Amino acid sequence: MTKDSEELSDDFHTRIRTSRESKGWSQGDLARRINERANVIQKAENGIRPTDTVIRKIEKMLNLKLFVVPMPKNTRMVISERSNEMTISDAGDLIQKTEKVKRVKKKGRRLGVSRSGARSRRRES
Repeated sequence: MTKDSEELSDDFHTRIRTSRESKGWSQGDLARRINERANVIQKAENGIRPTDTVIRKIEKMLNLKLFVVPMPKNTRMVISERSNEMTISDAGDLIQKTEKVKRVKKKGRRLGVSRSGARSRRRES
């Protein structure tokens, strides 16, 4: 496998956090050990992708595997006929049913307008 054939796992941030917490380290402790700022670790644990060098440092320090081999995008899933999963045509039928059921909203009251309408003014001549 080459480096280009691997990608960062979708749950890298949870892997980092659980591994760090299992060692009993704070974000600052991990940052000091890999010679980075604490906000880099905080952002990584919040799901913001750090640079590859930072990821490699975290992998080495926490003994993790964050880069994984991606699953092929063109695979098909075979489902038994007893499956309760929704198909595309089921979704289309559901959308058509909900469109028929939608109710018309009543007009709301506008600010500054009375319910009885405009008042007529008396003209004094």
